Amino acid sequence: MGIRTLLFGWGWKVRHLRKRWDREREKALKKENPLRSRLLEKLDKTEEKLKILEERRLSRWDRARFSKEIEIDLEEIKAMMDAKPEELEQ
Repeated sequence: MGIRTLLFGWGWKVRHLRKRWDREREKALKKENPLRSRLLEKLDKTEEKLKILEERRLSRWDRARFSKEIEIDLEEIKAMMDAKPEELEQ
């Protein structure tokens, strides 16, 4: 748990993840079609986890697990966007 979460509460972390997800979605919509469809599928799966985190009352353990999974998914999506087309085919 970071210092920001301690100071600003859990809602700060959720808003930060939603903002990152929104930015990645905007970037994914600008990509070409084969890559865009793969990115949007991953973003949709990540959004389901994000909705659970936003709407349900979860234990501290589950909140931490969901937030870490979302962070990992967003990093994978960002890596896919930054990768060259030759690297994606592998």
